[in-house]
Amino acid sequence: MVAARYFDGMSSTAHVVTLTLDGEWLQLRGELLAHEWPLQNVKVSERLGDTQRRITLPDGGHCEVSDHAALDALLKQGGYRSGWLDGMQHSMRWALISAVLIVLVFAAAYRYLLPWGAEVVAQTIPPAMLQKMGASSLQTLDRLMLEPSKLPLQRQQALRDAYAKLAPLPDAQLPYHIEFRSAPQIGANAFALPDGNIVMLDELVALTGDDNEILAVLAHERGHVEQRHALRMVLQSSAVGLAMTWYMGDVSSLLATVPAMMVQASYSRDMEREADDYAARTLVRNGLSPCLLPDVLRKLEVAHAKRQAEAVSDKQGSVMDYLASHPPTQERSAQLCPAH
Repeated sequence: MVAARYFDGMSSTAHVVTLTLDGEWLQLRGELLAHEWPLQNVKVSERLGDTQRRITLPDGGHCEVSDHAALDALLKQGGYRSGWLDGMQHSMRWALISAVLIVLVFAAAYRYLLPWGAEVVAQTIPPAMLQKMGASSLQTLDRLMLEPSKLPLQRQQALRDAYAKLAPLPDAQLPYHIEFRSAPQIGANAFALPDGNIVMLDELVALTGDDNEILAVLAHERGHVEQRHALRMVLQSSAVGLAMTWYMGDVSSLLATVPAMMVQASYSRDMEREADDYAARTLVRNGLSPCLLPDVLRKLEVAHAKRQAEAVSDKQGSVMDYLASHPPTQERSAQLCPAH
């Protein structure tokens, strides 16, 4: 016997009743009430925590039951067959399988869907927003870690002119501009911003000693610009924030966080390979060896390894590592310059 509250479907009055079974018939008894229906003609809601379960009856009414254990015993006694979904929800095996599937789906979405979505969205961002993002990012970097370049203006312009003389690839579309800065605490480095600004540090110019190697680095960074890698990394890093921005309709809050994300963002290994390929094709198109890029990469690896060792020995903590998220230099060299 299961206690329940019965609603006849025509009023909001609740009637206190009891439910029993007579063979395969569900019987409902209460004050001045007496009904019965074949058990298989009623519909019982799934069990969900301590929430009352609802029994939908053929006459348009329904019952609400709080005693789950008693109701389950009654249904089992009558041979009531619940839905397959309800059975799966109360199966430990299916719970474990579902947990594994959820992890796999999220992992696949993070690995494949998120980068694809970021690439699609990045291609639709208007130039005006790119300009705003790039300008604010450079201002933040100038305030936090960059210093004015100490290279003579003639030397800066000579490097700009040398790169401008290179014939661009046929698919090159986005504008670029080379900015020179100094950052002793970072060391030799170069990076591209969403608006096409390529920041070349004095320390990298001093490290190479060969202008063609500098051109190779600039071609690599131009690849990041053309593929919109900086913007794609920002979008991937702020996927949740972007979704909320789309839903709430306020881009200002997202733009406010872009400079901070740009400081912390590092390109993925796949993006580095894309930029390497772009640089190699640019160098070959201009009669230069694609081995120039592996040469400077090895110099960068040695320089940053030395800085890392000095930082640890001085107990200053780790320094910003140019190669942290990059493919191994040996792998990149073999891809760019197999015979080198």
